[in-house]
Amino acid sequence: MADTDQGGHVFGFRFVLTQGLRNMFAQDWHFNMTPYRVMENEWSDFARYGARVEATIKLIAPVVGERPEEISVRGNAYSAASGELLREVKMENGFINNSSQEYERKNFKKQIVKHIREADGLD
Repeated sequence: MADTDQGGHVFGFRFVLTQGLRNMFAQDWHFNMTPYRVMENEWSDFARYGARVEATIKLIAPVVGERPEEISVRGNAYSAASGELLREVKMENGFINNSSQEYERKNFKKQIVKHIREADGLD
C-alpha cells in the first residue's frame, strides 16, 4: 500500500449494496477521487436516462491479495426498456493505480438518450 492510497470500491455503493471489504481495494487517492469516480458517474447517468450497464472489473496485482497495479474495465450498456445492446457505446478502460491517471467522459445526457432511442428503434 502506498502512502497516498485510500480504500476505494470496486463497484460504488450506488450500484451494489454494501459488500464490505470484498468490494474494496487500495486506490491511489487521485485515481479514486477523479478518474474512477468520473467513470462511475458516467455509468450512473446511463442508468438515470434509461440504460443498464453490465461491467467486469479485473484487479491485476503482482501477488493475489496485494495492492492492484492495474485495473481493467470492460462492459456493455443496454436499453433498460428493450434489453437491446447500445452498439455505439464502448465501455473499455485500462487504468494504472497511480495519480497520473485520467478518464475523459465519452457520453453525456444527449448522447446517452440518442443511443437508447436508436437501440429501441425510435430514431
